[in-house]
Formats: sequence, structure tokens, C-alpha cells
Amino acid sequence: MTPTLATLAAVLVASLAGSPHCAGMCGVFVAMACGFEKGKAHVHAKLQTMYHGGRLIGYSSLGVLAGMLGSAVNLGANAAGLHHAAAILAATTMLAVGGIWLLREAGVRMPHVPTPPGIRSAFRKGVARADRFGPTGRALAMGLLTTLLPCGWLWAFALIAAGTASPVWGAAVMATFWIGTVPILAAVGLGAGALRTRFGPRVRTVAALAMIAIAGITVFRVYGADLSVLTNRPTAEPASLTTPPTSAHCPLCDPDE
Repeated sequence: MTPTLATLAAVLVASLAGSPHCAGMCGVFVAMACGFEKGKAHVHAKLQTMYHGGRLIGYSSLGVLAGMLGSAVNLGANAAGLHHAAAILAATTMLAVGGIWLLREAGVRMPHVPTPPGIRSAFRKGVARADRFGPTGRALAMGLLTTLLPCGWLWAFALIAAGTASPVWGAAVMATFWIGTVPILAAVGLGAGALRTRFGPRVRTVAALAMIAIAGITVFRVYGADLSVLTNRPTAEPASLTTPPTSAHCPLCDPDE
């Protein structure tokens, strides 16, 4: 079940709408990677390019892995007679995530899923080693390491990538998500903290609604495709109504024989 351009457009809109959350989550890492020295615009532009290039590589790689996982899920499910299992699983999880986020915004206490210790450890070690590189290498490494951040927004889009059940389309989904986050992070030096304080509550609500909307699109595409097969299937008419009856040739009745 591969996405359409409409699905990618929805991912882009959702990514742009939720990008202030990225400013609050990743602002400190942008500062660590790029710095904001006055009078060095060309240096800053180069570091920004390396940082966002690292993010693109990391996000696209995550999309490839997610798409492969979704493909494996579909392969096993098809053997059991279940179709579009990866898309349905991803949509169900997105609905749950969106619902939990909305409940939290309404003041309902919901449990938090802790980040796996292995991911936390890998991220800390990576940050420590990135400091040993030069400015360019550090910016690239920090961009790559953002893939390991315990960010529910990032991993929600990874679910969408898994629902495509395709490494190529999974990478496309994550690359589209990346495009939507670049503008706000490129300008994060103008005040990431202020952006998060001003837009934080709205961003979380928008993020939740975006997840639910994309889940709805996914479900509609799955079942819409199945219903179209049923409704557009040509109906075969009985042979007795479409084929005129034929009589056997009788040589005794032919006067010429």
C-alpha cells in the first residue's frame, strides 16, 4: 500500500504546522552544531547545510528501515490472509498517539513511554564524540544524531513511513517531513525558546489533530481501494443470455449432401 501525492502533501502540511515543536525540541542541538557568531554568515550557512544534510540522511535512512519493516509485516500478514496490515497497524497507532496527545492537552494524566536505554546511550555517546570533530564534522554528526532523539513527533512520522510498506516510499515520507522542519530550524537562532513558549500548546494540539487526520487518510485509502474493486468489478452475464443457442449440423437434413 503505497502513498499518493495527496498523502505526501498531508505529511508536508502536518510537518510545517508542527515545526515549532521541532524548534523547541532541537533548538539547543542547532546551536551546538552551528553556533550563531555574528559576522560569519557564510560559515553559518555552511554549518546549517551540513546539519540539515545530516538530518536528511538520518531521516531518510529511518524511512527506509521503517518501510522495510512494514513490508515484512505485510508479507507475513498476507500469508495469513490479511491485507494492508502495515497500513492498518500504522493508522491504528497514529490514532492512539493523537488521542493520547489530545487527552494530555485536556489535562488528563497519561503514562509516558520511556525512551529505550540503548537509544539514550547511543545518543549521549554520539554527542560526546561529535565535540571532537571540527565545526563541519560536528554539524553533520549532530544532524545525523537527531534521528535518535526521543521525539514523539519524529517517530509518529516514522509510523507513517512504516505504513507505506515500501523502503522507497518510506524514505519519501521522511524526506517530506524533513522539508517541513527545515524553515523553522534554519531560523531557530531568532528565538527557539520564545517560539516554544508562544506556540507550544497550540503546536501539541495541531500535532495530535494532524496524526488523526493522516491516520484517517490511510484508513480511507485502504478501504476505499478495496470498495472500488468491489463496485467497479464488471458483472458477467449468464452465457445463456449473451450467446445465441446453436444447433448441431445434421448432414441428413441438407439436400446437397
